Amino acid sequence: MFNSAQEFIDFIITRKTTSDNRAGFHALLDSLGHPERQLKCLHVAGTNGKGSTTDYLRSILQQHGYRVGSFTSPHLIVHNDRIRINNQFISDEDLLAYGNRFREYYDQYDLSMFQIDMLISIYYFLENKVDYVVYEVGMGGRLDTTNVIIPMVSVITNIGFDHMAYLGDTLPKIAYEKAGIIKEGVPVFTGETKKSCLEVFDRVAREKHTAVTKTRAPEGQLINNRVFFRYRGYDISLPTMALYQVKNASLALRVAEYLRKSHLIELSKDDIRSGLQNTAWAGRFEIISDKPRIIVDGAHNEHGITAVQDSIRNLEHPLCIIASILSDKQYDKMIKKLNQLADELIITTFSSSRSTPLQQLVGNNDVTAISDYRRALDYATEKYASGTILITGSLYFVSEIRSLYKGDNRNDNT
Repeated sequence: MFNSAQEFIDFIITRKTTSDNRAGFHALLDSLGHPERQLKCLHVAGTNGKGSTTDYLRSILQQHGYRVGSFTSPHLIVHNDRIRINNQFISDEDLLAYGNRFREYYDQYDLSMFQIDMLISIYYFLENKVDYVVYEVGMGGRLDTTNVIIPMVSVITNIGFDHMAYLGDTLPKIAYEKAGIIKEGVPVFTGETKKSCLEVFDRVAREKHTAVTKTRAPEGQLINNRVFFRYRGYDISLPTMALYQVKNASLALRVAEYLRKSHLIELSKDDIRSGLQNTAWAGRFEIISDKPRIIVDGAHNEHGITAVQDSIRNLEHPLCIIASILSDKQYDKMIKKLNQLADELIITTFSSSRSTPLQQLVGNNDVTAISDYRRALDYATEKYASGTILITGSLYFVSEIRSLYKGDNRNDNT
């Protein structure tokens, strides 16, 4: 038995390196009578934008008055924030209770941390009588732990190079893994525009006797620290400076419109508009300090850096970017792109087993190298007090920096 939620979290973290035994997890769900099939779900995959799209859909449903579960990863504030109802994290008390309740299964079925989280989420949502759940894929799709659900719709945000050791080294291969969430007869929506990826989606969809709805996002405008766009008759104002959120918000809008018009879920146009305008996913172009102006963004791969470029160009100069990038990313390409955007790029490291050694990160790039991220932050805040500091490169790194300014604020659901 675990005596505290932290003891339970410390235990399951050690199971990150288990085999992620899919057969074992499926066998467990089978022995339990497949409780996941009792949930009404939406399923969101993609290289980037999964968390934001999940949150937009959650907010739209909640705006109508539904009780909405959401499951996302990795966590930004505390482990609990992976499992939420109406955007409120699962409490330490509930996490501990469910952690102890299922303790006998962890070794019996060789469950990984993510599978344990998924198991807890299923029962937590069922027993708290949620109306709908929005599940974000952890990695890929076809082999992902969340792919046990049968959703009302499947959503694939986009395809880029990430987790290539697991998902493949070409975009069509990665697209095939993401397309693994497509289910028999279940409608599919995507914001992807690359022909090679769409061909994969269409092929898999035909095999599953369904079709893919493609969305092409409109242009957005940044006015007074908000992003404005018009799409399918809606005028939307997002509480963010991130222009890339237009793609995620318009995709969520298209999915919600389908659910509304198909009478699958009762929604109004105002629910959709207000749901989009009243939420912002933490850690995505989020202002965490005004003096000096500090912004954090979890652009954790090359595709994410490309997406954030337009927003970075709108920042007030002088601009300093502080970045730390995980070892399994295309860090050299990411650094080169960031270096073109900043007056000064600082490369640093943080406390993660996947954090790339400083000299390996720096390579031959003309950047400032400061190994201790706290010293890097002190240096930047003094030198760029009248400008802007952007912190990016890894969501785990962003989480550490964010906690310095916001702490463990479990009610911080911006």
